[in-house]
Amino acid sequence: MGSAVFFAIRDALKAARKQWKKGGGEEEVLRLWSPATVERIRTSVGDPISERVRVVPQEGEKSFFVTI
Repeated sequence: MGSAVFFAIRDALKAARKQWKKGGGEEEVLRLWSPATVERIRTSVGDPISERVRVVPQEGEKSFFVTI
Protein backbone atom coordinates (compact mmCIF):
# COMPACT_ATOMS: atom_id res chain seq x y z
CA MET A 1 0.00 0.00 0.00
CA GLY A 2 2.83 2.39 0.84
CA SER A 3 4.48 1.89 -2.54
CA ALA A 4 1.21 2.82 -4.27
CA VAL A 5 1.28 6.20 -2.52
CA PHE A 6 4.95 6.70 -3.41
CA PHE A 7 4.30 6.02 -7.11
CA ALA A 8 1.21 8.25 -7.07
CA ILE A 9 3.35 11.09 -5.70
CA ARG A 10 5.96 10.41 -8.38
CA ASP A 11 3.33 10.57 -11.13
CA ALA A 12 1.96 13.83 -9.69
CA LEU A 13 5.49 15.28 -9.66
CA LYS A 14 5.98 14.32 -13.30
CA ALA A 15 2.77 16.13 -14.21
CA ALA A 16 3.75 19.22 -12.20
CA ARG A 17 7.21 19.32 -13.76
CA LYS A 18 5.65 19.06 -17.20
CA GLN A 19 3.32 21.96 -16.33
CA TRP A 20 6.24 24.14 -15.17
CA LYS A 21 8.45 22.94 -18.06
CA LYS A 22 11.25 21.84 -15.76
CA GLY A 23 14.41 21.12 -17.74
CA GLY A 24 14.00 23.75 -20.47
CA GLY A 25 11.62 21.74 -22.63
CA GLU A 26 13.62 18.52 -22.64
CA GLU A 27 12.70 15.49 -20.57
CA GLU A 28 14.72 15.50 -17.35
CA VAL A 29 15.05 12.40 -15.16
CA LEU A 30 13.00 12.61 -11.98
CA ARG A 31 14.88 11.20 -9.01
CA LEU A 32 12.70 10.82 -5.94
CA TRP A 33 14.21 8.98 -3.04
CA SER A 34 12.24 7.17 -0.38
CA PRO A 35 11.04 8.36 2.07
CA ALA A 36 9.32 11.03 0.05
CA THR A 37 9.44 13.82 2.61
CA VAL A 38 7.66 17.13 2.13
CA GLU A 39 10.98 18.85 1.43
CA ARG A 40 11.96 16.34 -1.24
CA ILE A 41 8.57 16.56 -2.93
CA ARG A 42 8.57 20.35 -2.89
CA THR A 43 12.06 20.72 -4.34
CA SER A 44 11.30 18.12 -7.02
CA VAL A 45 8.42 20.15 -8.46
CA GLY A 46 10.64 22.86 -9.94
CA ASP A 47 8.13 25.73 -9.88
CA PRO A 48 9.46 29.32 -9.80
CA ILE A 49 9.06 29.67 -6.03
CA SER A 50 11.02 26.53 -5.18
CA GLU A 51 13.71 27.46 -7.71
CA ARG A 52 14.32 30.76 -5.88
CA VAL A 53 15.27 28.97 -2.69
CA ARG A 54 17.33 26.17 -4.26
CA VAL A 55 20.78 25.93 -2.69
CA VAL A 56 23.58 24.56 -4.84
CA PRO A 57 26.10 22.65 -2.70
CA GLN A 58 29.64 23.93 -2.79
CA GLU A 59 32.57 21.63 -3.46
CA GLY A 60 33.13 19.25 -0.56
CA GLU A 61 29.74 19.81 1.08
CA LYS A 62 27.58 16.82 1.90
CA SER A 63 23.83 16.57 1.41
CA PHE A 64 21.54 17.25 4.35
CA PHE A 65 19.48 14.19 3.42
CA VAL A 66 20.78 10.78 4.38
CA THR A 67 19.99 8.05 1.85
CA ILE A 68 19.50 4.60 3.33
